[in-house]
Amino acid sequence: MKKILTACASALLILSLSGCISTPPAETGGKPAAETSSKAPAQKEATLTVYKVSPDATHLVPVSVTVAAGNKTPKTAIEKMIATDKKEKYPLLPAGLSVKYVDVKDGAAVIDFSKELEHLEKGSTTEQLFIMLCVNTLTEFPNIKQVSFRMEGKPITHLSGHYDMTVPFKRDESYIQK
Repeated sequence: MKKILTACASALLILSLSGCISTPPAETGGKPAAETSSKAPAQKEATLTVYKVSPDATHLVPVSVTVAAGNKTPKTAIEKMIATDKKEKYPLLPAGLSVKYVDVKDGAAVIDFSKELEHLEKGSTTEQLFIMLCVNTLTEFPNIKQVSFRMEGKPITHLSGHYDMTVPFKRDESYIQK
């Protein structure tokens, strides 16, 4: 009986040790065994919330857009906001508008737009909607609390003269359509 128990224990030991031997690289396509083991899949996509102008041009409407996980950045959010606006029947933003950079530091974001921003339609409603589109889109990021604007690297003092663009703007949910 002792021999049978010893033989079974030896067999179990051999079987358990055989699982610990690494597979030679030739059998795994040249990769070490650790790289071929099954891991949890990396997140490939992320969702951003950007805003567009409501059809009656009185409010903002949230829009969810999907981006590659590595592109969930404030700059990508503004680029997607611009792209969403371009698809509208009556876009608010001027043709050719692009974002050069979005810099975030200590809860404050600075957006630098291309010179096409000069062609934003003049009017208090357009100016207000533009500001709120940008601010509410960027403040969807938890680390951004306020937003300032630049054009071609220079601070904007005014767009159409209705708002003081030298001060940072904070999120205002009263513009968001419920």
